[in-house]
Amino acid sequence: MALKKLESTNAFFVTDLAGAPASGVVRVGRKILQSSAKDMARTATYSFAAFEMQRGGASAGINAEGDDVDAAVAAFVEEVSPTVASGDLHLDPAKGVPAGSLSALADVADRHDDAGSPDVTVAGVMAAATWALGGSLDGKKIAIEGAGRGPVPAGLATAVAAAGAELVEVDGVDKKPWLIWGADADAILAGSKMGALTHQGTEFVKASAIVPWSATPVTTKAFAQLRAADVAVLPDFISAAGGLLAGYLPDGGATIADRITAKLDSLTGHDDGVLLAACYDAESFLSSWVDDLPFGRPLAG
Repeated sequence: MALKKLESTNAFFVTDLAGAPASGVVRVGRKILQSSAKDMARTATYSFAAFEMQRGGASAGINAEGDDVDAAVAAFVEEVSPTVASGDLHLDPAKGVPAGSLSALADVADRHDDAGSPDVTVAGVMAAATWALGGSLDGKKIAIEGAGRGPVPAGLATAVAAAGAELVEVDGVDKKPWLIWGADADAILAGSKMGALTHQGTEFVKASAIVPWSATPVTTKAFAQLRAADVAVLPDFISAAGGLLAGYLPDGGATIADRITAKLDSLTGHDDGVLLAACYDAESFLSSWVDDLPFGRPLAG
């Protein structure tokens, strides 16, 4: 994992695999933690590996708030543009990034226009949820953790209704977000933050599946407890990978749902469950072209 601190503004980016081109997201906030950026980069690495693409993960942070954001983002864009134009680094906007402020980076990147699309990410998450619940969401109950926190959960709410499922709402989650884990639902779509579901919340889970819509919403300890309780935790690096992968597919996001469904089908029936099976599969591909596997799997600490 390599760290690059920028000279023109208080910002940085990390890349996961030495010598490999990298892709990921940019976040803006008062203090973007390098540790969380590294976790996000690792997730992206496993996403590419799961779909047999020789590319590593990246993640960037711009430390700014209020009136300083626009100038900081502009400086970031100017400094990283040559690296993006070379193809060595591709970055899409995430939390805190003003709309349209990374357009110059998109213009110099040689990718499909669907790169980073929230709509494509939604399509992938819905495909994963459908797979987890036996091939159809019609009549199922779905809860969305982090509802209202950005375009992906908003798109999921619309898509859930369109699929004939019931969107489950839990009273009090606006003040006590953890109440969502006890939702009377068949599946919970999770992703408000890394490590959102901890071991303290697993005892309340009634759903049969946790389907991530963003990076590593489940901690390692929570995953172990959910696995023991026979609750399926889908790999975030597959279910939430649509927008990341779309830039490198000839048809963009048009077939992302089919690709994610096919990948999950290929992992069915493994004794260790779908998430670990996906890790083994990604690591097998990484071993075919990377000298040393990166240490640590994409689960929150």
